[in-house]
Amino acid sequence: MSGLWVVASEAWHRVSAARATVVFAGVFAALALAMSYFGLAGQRTAEFQGFARVSASLFNIVVYLVPLTALVLGTTEVTGRPDTMALVLAQPVRRVQVLLGSYLGVAGALAAALTIGLGGAGVAIAFQTSTASLGAYLVLYATSLGLLLSFLALAFFLGVLLLDRLRAMAAAVIVWFVTVIGYDLLLIGVSSVFRGVSLKTILLPAIMANPVDISRVLVTLASGRGALFGPAGATLVEIFGRPAGAAVATLALLLQIAVPLAAAVFVFRRRDL
Repeated sequence: MSGLWVVASEAWHRVSAARATVVFAGVFAALALAMSYFGLAGQRTAEFQGFARVSASLFNIVVYLVPLTALVLGTTEVTGRPDTMALVLAQPVRRVQVLLGSYLGVAGALAAALTIGLGGAGVAIAFQTSTASLGAYLVLYATSLGLLLSFLALAFFLGVLLLDRLRAMAAAVIVWFVTVIGYDLLLIGVSSVFRGVSLKTILLPAIMANPVDISRVLVTLASGRGALFGPAGATLVEIFGRPAGAAVATLALLLQIAVPLAAAVFVFRRRDL
């Protein structure tokens, strides 16, 4: 397995040193601190707020930025360096090691940036306020990491499937729009059409099929805000508010990482490169 770690190490060092990765870490640190300090600006109050308010507010931005960043950088990693990829494949290393090594390297670099950004801001917020509701912030971090890994896996799949950088990037943007924006609109439309069907029957499979919705539910419940969404919120609390429900949601998120990555490996091993 030495070939895998060589590829992973090269990708990690390259992506870690990239300006986009540094900006990625800085943006999340700045956003978390801004959300905490200016969270009550509408009430003409500027002071650091605790983790419960920050977690719920920050996720509304995380859910847009993390998937888009993972999709763009992932597709670029696979399709943006064709000459380098051809050179690596000419070495005595298996294709599965090349692809998984690249994924691990990019994932490690982006995960480190996310950890530095959210972790550094979290330490500052804890010093300024307290550690109350720290669990909600940790859930935010864990789900953000899950979103990053799942959409990065999806980006690798799109890259090896399409190979062309422009086409892969266009597909990535479409996937981002459908999963982050259009999916909930479609779910609302389906719920209104099937009014006689139990809300649980519609919500459960729909949430499990989308990593964005899985993450949103986990952060909402960890922040104690599920009751704010009426009957839908009560249904979510009933399904996911227990340890077994949270475990099922976490397993579904892990599958959202494993399935696209396995599909990417399957396609990559059979492509003529």
